Amino acid sequence: MTMTEYEELMNDTRLFYRLPKRLFDDTAFADLSVDAKVLYMILLDRRCLSEINGSDWRDDHGCVFIYFTVEEMMSLLNCGNKKVNELLKELEKCNLVQRKHLGLGKPNRIYVYDLLAPHNPNWRPGAKTDEEGDKKYA
Repeated sequence: MTMTEYEELMNDTRLFYRLPKRLFDDTAFADLSVDAKVLYMILLDRRCLSEINGSDWRDDHGCVFIYFTVEEMMSLLNCGNKKVNELLKELEKCNLVQRKHLGLGKPNRIYVYDLLAPHNPNWRPGAKTDEEGDKKYA
């Protein structure tokens, strides 16, 4: 394999998930289980795909969302419904994801905070602005 082929392989983001170091360095995520961090990494990958696919994956507020069913997560992580829901609750507690229920028989919209972005204020619906113009979340 030539150096160019190797570089192309290493730069192909379809082959790798990105796991932000901040999940391990930031004390805000100290209680987050390794399994929850792995699920976050997978959700973040899906979010990045939604972001590059245009307005079809943005809500009325301009926030990027994904659809990823619990069944798909169970299959990918090789675990049960209860475990996946516990992991999602961990991520919600740390404000890394927000699920929006759309109704019976419809998949939830999942909003994923992008830890890789340096500034990401408008990542979930329901953002309110305070007097100074900063985003605050309801």
